Amino acid sequence: MNIFWIVAIVASILYQLLIGKIEKVTEILFSAPQKAADIFLTILLSIMLWSGFLRVVQDSNLVEILKKLLKPIFEALFETKNERALNFMLLNVVANMLGLGNAATPAGILAMQELSKEAKNSAASDDMILFVLINTCSIQLIPTTVIILRTKFSSSAPAAITFPTLFVSMASLFVGIILCKVLSKVCKK
Repeated sequence: MNIFWIVAIVASILYQLLIGKIEKVTEILFSAPQKAADIFLTILLSIMLWSGFLRVVQDSNLVEILKKLLKPIFEALFETKNERALNFMLLNVVANMLGLGNAATPAGILAMQELSKEAKNSAASDDMILFVLINTCSIQLIPTTVIILRTKFSSSAPAAITFPTLFVSMASLFVGIILCKVLSKVCKK
């Protein structure tokens, strides 16, 4: 893959030389790091902000309320009886629902570690596969990173992405769960 990027960069520079616009290369070389650092700083600060928000949400027991609401659904979807695994999965999903994907990652890793203790062999269990699917297609109530980036780049309606994101994530989650359950039963036969 590194060779691909080297060839692409060299080809771009040669093309600009051939058409006589080498100043474009210079402009990009000096402006791209500034733009990258600016975007990085924006995302970093939004992660810090929303991680702090998650702490406030945790202290207000909203996370516990959402976990209690989702627990019966998770108990019906997953075969595991490991309470620690279920708790970590619920925390991961709630954090993802609130748009705090970076804060959800540690809980997701711990959930997978707990689920791997129950696996009969080194292959992923049905619960592990379903959890990865739910994590990947998670319903996001607040797409924080996208809203922050849209605000940064002067969108006239940065939060307009909220409903489409919610709809698409719900649709993909439901279709994914159905397919996962069907394929699990087919593969067991």
